[in-house]
Amino acid sequence: MGLSKCTKCGREAIITLKYSGLLLCKRDFTSFFERRVKRTIAENKYIQSGDRIAVALSGGKDSVSVLYLLDKFNKMNGENVELFAITINQGIKGYDEKLLENAKYVTKLLGIKHYIFSFKDEIKYTIDEIAEIAKVRPGLCNYCGVFKRYILNKKARELGATKLATGHNLDDEVESALLNFIEGSITRIVRGEGLISNKKFVKRIKPLKKSPEEEVMLYAQLIFPTLNFDLECPYRKEVIRKDVKGIIDELEHKHPGIRYQILESYEKIRKAMLLGANVSKEVKECKICGEVSSKDICNACELKLKLEDELKQTVFNIKPRL
Repeated sequence: MGLSKCTKCGREAIITLKYSGLLLCKRDFTSFFERRVKRTIAENKYIQSGDRIAVALSGGKDSVSVLYLLDKFNKMNGENVELFAITINQGIKGYDEKLLENAKYVTKLLGIKHYIFSFKDEIKYTIDEIAEIAKVRPGLCNYCGVFKRYILNKKARELGATKLATGHNLDDEVESALLNFIEGSITRIVRGEGLISNKKFVKRIKPLKKSPEEEVMLYAQLIFPTLNFDLECPYRKEVIRKDVKGIIDELEHKHPGIRYQILESYEKIRKAMLLGANVSKEVKECKICGEVSSKDICNACELKLKLEDELKQTVFNIKPRL
C-alpha cells in the first residue's frame, strides 16, 4: 500500500503493474482487471446466449473471482446465460473444509446454485487415503488433478452444462505451456483448450488466462475482504510444477511482461504445429467407465486400478499387475 499516486486519477495507488508501468488505485485497478477479463471472454468467444455454464469452484481466489465476474457480467448485460457452481471435496483434512466455507459463502451471497461432490463418493478414496495407499506424497498432484478433471467433466455434463469455466490464470497457463514442452506432450500442445470433439467432453473456458496470479489475488481480496485465500495444499511441496513456477517468477521479476510473451509464443507454435500435425479432434471413450479419454483406458481408471493394486499388495502381499 502507499506506492505513490494512481497513474489514472491521482489517488493513492495500491499496485504497480511493472509490465506496463501503470500505478493503479483500488477503483482503477478493479476496472482495469475486469476490462481485461471481458476482453479475454470476447476474444475467445467463450460465451454465447443460451449457455449453461458450470463454474469449477474450489473456493480459492481464482475460482471465486471467475464465479463473481461471470455473474456480474451476466447481470450487467442481461444475457440469457445460466450459471451454477461445482465444488469437489478432495478429502484433504484441514484444507478442503476452509475452501468449502469460501465456496458456500460466495454462492449463497450471489444466489447461485451450488453442487458439491467428493472424491470419497466418486472415486472411493480421499486424497488423504490415497497418500497412505500410494506412498507417493510428492506425486499426489497427479492423482488429484486427474480425478478432479474426471469428476468435473462428468458432473458438468450430467447437470447439462454447455461450458465448464475454470480459474486458470496467466501463471497457470504459462506453467502448463513449459511443462508440455519439457514432457514433449505434442498432442496436448496441438489440441490446446478447444480442439477436442466428443459429445461427452464439456468445453472449457478460462476467463482469467490473461490475468497474472498476483493480480487475481488482489482482486479477490478487494471483492471478498473477509475470506481467507492464503491457503496452500499441504501436499504441493515437491512437484515439478512448483519448480517451473519458481523459474517463471524469477524471469518475470527480471523481465516484466515475459509471462505474456511466453504464452503468445506458445500459441504461435501451437497454431504452426496444428497446420502440419496429424492430431485428430476425435478422442476415445474409456473401455472401463465410458468417459472421454485419449487412450483405451482413461487416466482416472488407470489410477484407480493402481490404487487397488497397492491395497492388495499392502493387505494380501500380492504382487501388483505389471
